[in-house]
Amino acid sequence: MGRSAGPRPRYRVHQFLQAAAAWLTPPSAVELATARCCLPAAAWEMFRALPRSDQHHGLQVLRALTAAGHRHVALCQAALLHDCAKHAGGLRLWHWAAVVLLAAVRPAYLAGLAGAAEPSAGDWRRPFWVHANHAQQGAELAAAAGCDPCAVELIRRHQDRPAPTGDPSFDKLLAALQAADDDH
Repeated sequence: MGRSAGPRPRYRVHQFLQAAAAWLTPPSAVELATARCCLPAAAWEMFRALPRSDQHHGLQVLRALTAAGHRHVALCQAALLHDCAKHAGGLRLWHWAAVVLLAAVRPAYLAGLAGAAEPSAGDWRRPFWVHANHAQQGAELAAAAGCDPCAVELIRRHQDRPAPTGDPSFDKLLAALQAADDDH
């Protein structure tokens, strides 16, 4: 089961403002060079196709992980691409705001939208389904783009709470990714 989108309103407002500001400012050449070194060619192209806000978020998560001493290549790839399916699935900033509001006031309704069969492109429910299912969809995109199999599994599981898999080294990587993602 994925983690909840709310109810931390102050954090969510801050997150929304960060995403809006990131939309206006491209990542620096140094940040992009760092990301390019972590990703296979097809994954790099996928990262470059993300909106600026998603690029910034991935770079912030990567920066937090490296500042904490994490250098595992799969973890770096997962940091950059863990939310890649949100954009590919048509999830936009206003959808994300609606998800946060629904999680706070109508969580059962949001869960119903998320648990339904995959809506077709253009269906108003699709962005809500994408939000709820982006981890699995992102893992598939990362695998197709040639990412490390461990990165693929980290992306697939990054919303799982609690997340112990029985593999202590993987669980440590997953916990680090989740903590960095939660903070950014």
